[in-house]
Amino acid sequence: MKENLLELINDLKEEMKICEYLTDDELERVSPCFGVEHYPAGTVLFSEGDPGDYMGFVISGKIEITKQTEFKGKEIIIAIVGKGSFIGEISTFDALPRSTSAKTIEDTDLLIFKRSTFDRILKEHPQTGIKMLEGIIRILALRLRKTTERLTRIF
Repeated sequence: MKENLLELINDLKEEMKICEYLTDDELERVSPCFGVEHYPAGTVLFSEGDPGDYMGFVISGKIEITKQTEFKGKEIIIAIVGKGSFIGEISTFDALPRSTSAKTIEDTDLLIFKRSTFDRILKEHPQTGIKMLEGIIRILALRLRKTTERLTRIF
C-alpha cells in the first residue's frame, strides 16, 4: 500500500465518488482527514445497532453486509462489497445506530472518514464539503435505485 495518503486518494479518485468533484487543491486539503486501517478476514467492523461515527471506502478486500430478519438469529446478506465501495455512510450522516452489520470476508484495507472530521470540513471549507456531499448523494441515490429495482423483481 502506498505510504502517501494523497497519492493513494488520487489513484482512487474515480472510484471514490465522494472525491470526484474535488480539485487537486481541495483533495490535498482533505486527504489528511482520511485514515487507513487494515482488518484481517473475519473482523466485525460494526454490528447492527452500534453507533455510527465513520464511513469506510474499500481499498482492497471484501466485506459482507448483513441485516437481522424478524426471526431471531436469522440474517440475510444484503451485499458483498469490494474495492471501490463505501460502507457505513448512512449512520455517518443521520446519526442513528447502524442499520446493518459488516464483516470482512478477506483481508481488507479501508480508508476511514469520521463524521466529526466531515463536520469540521463543512465549517472550515464549506465549498469543499458541499462537493463531497454531492458525491455521497450520488452514491446513496444509486443504491436507492438498485434497491427499488430489486424490490420490483420480487413482486
